[in-house]
Amino acid sequence: MNALSLRARLTVWYTVALAIVLGLFSAELLWVQQRLGVRRVDRELDGIAATLANVVRAELKERNSPLVAAEEALGTVAMSGRAVAMFEADGKPLVAEWAGMSSPIPPPLELSGRRLWTTQTPSGAWRVRAERQTYSETSLLVIVASSLAGVGHERREILEAMVVGIPIALLLAAGGGLWLASVGLRPITQMAGQAARIPLTGLEDLGQTDRTDELGQLARAFNGLVARLRAALKTQRQFMADASHELRTPVSVVRTAAEVTLCREHREETEYREALTIVGEQARRVGRLVEDMLVLARADAGGYQLRPVDLYLDELVDECRRTVEVLSGERRVTVQSTTTPEILFRGDEDLLRQLVLNLLQNAVQHAPPGTVVGVHLCQSSGEVKIRVTDEGPGIPEADRSRIFDRFVQLDPARRGSGTGLGLPIARWIAGAHHGTLVLESSGAGGSTFCVSLPCSATPTDQNLDRDAWTDDDVEKIS
Repeated sequence: MNALSLRARLTVWYTVALAIVLGLFSAELLWVQQRLGVRRVDRELDGIAATLANVVRAELKERNSPLVAAEEALGTVAMSGRAVAMFEADGKPLVAEWAGMSSPIPPPLELSGRRLWTTQTPSGAWRVRAERQTYSETSLLVIVASSLAGVGHERREILEAMVVGIPIALLLAAGGGLWLASVGLRPITQMAGQAARIPLTGLEDLGQTDRTDELGQLARAFNGLVARLRAALKTQRQFMADASHELRTPVSVVRTAAEVTLCREHREETEYREALTIVGEQARRVGRLVEDMLVLARADAGGYQLRPVDLYLDELVDECRRTVEVLSGERRVTVQSTTTPEILFRGDEDLLRQLVLNLLQNAVQHAPPGTVVGVHLCQSSGEVKIRVTDEGPGIPEADRSRIFDRFVQLDPARRGSGTGLGLPIARWIAGAHHGTLVLESSGAGGSTFCVSLPCSATPTDQNLDRDAWTDDDVEKIS
């Protein structure tokens, strides 16, 4: 079945379903015909019994002889295919005409009213009606029977018509179903051919459609998928280009330092130390860059599984402040935080720590010596807000929309100390916790970044375990 085309499978299933429906309808029709035929015979027998009763009643009034009355009644209703018998109360037969029945029907002496039943005889099926009739002081048992051969003949004719008509109907239905399936699937076939010709680059798609049916929904969904795929490919190409550009500089510095150091056979210890220091610094820079790229690549692929736990956010922020004080001391920048009450929060502790550290390190790196970087934590209206402020020169208006792009470093003098991925990672972490990270304000007096996290939200659960990534994964990304 799987080797058949969709058009053929639809036709087969349609024909099979129609055959089942026709089979059930035929069985129902035969059953109904049998019941209606038997009812018709029952009505005929009721009419014959009523005629017998009238004749017997009239004769008994004239002659008062049950035998004469029975004979007169038998002569009135006698006809082929009908059996009539009349018995006295004790079962003694008065008259009987079995009309082709191979054996007489024994009278049911215990009968008090009317009874109808079907009996099988060597000559076929017969419908029998027995009734005890009382005329003044005379009680007679009247049996009337009729052959069901006519009902059987009608049944055979209907069955023959079905045997001939149903295969013809199925053939016509199969042909019509195949044609309808071809017409119905033709737009999908055309869409598939058009989709196969769409290049990986460019702006081509299936085009706009005015259809409001399922095919229109399919075309719009496919166009949306193509657009998302191209956006993902564009992002991937840009990411690889930026990563290659950022990795080229430290690798070039390491190679140059090694080549210069090894170009002479003998050097002083200080020269080797100086070269190894350069190599170590660039190796650390490459390590940070690869680690940040790995985080973003896994986030883009939906492969970062968050591990939400209950934590105190005020303690986490204070821990990050103490950690950054080492860097701020070297740059003569003071990091201050406001005293806040305990704030219980559920989230990924490691990622939230990285979020706060990235914002604080970014603020410290851009703050002039002798200034203050502040981190403020507050809770209101069902959300927690973390604000990080600095007293730097601010961000130009034209660059405020770029600061969350990857590998963007606005200060060329600090390119060697950062990767340009801190803010993109911080924004992704906030989004993974159903929150936001925005540049709240920026000017000559400094900049303020604000993180808003809903208190009741559960972090987005991605798919892959973060411990499952290996060196091969890092190598693929770089």
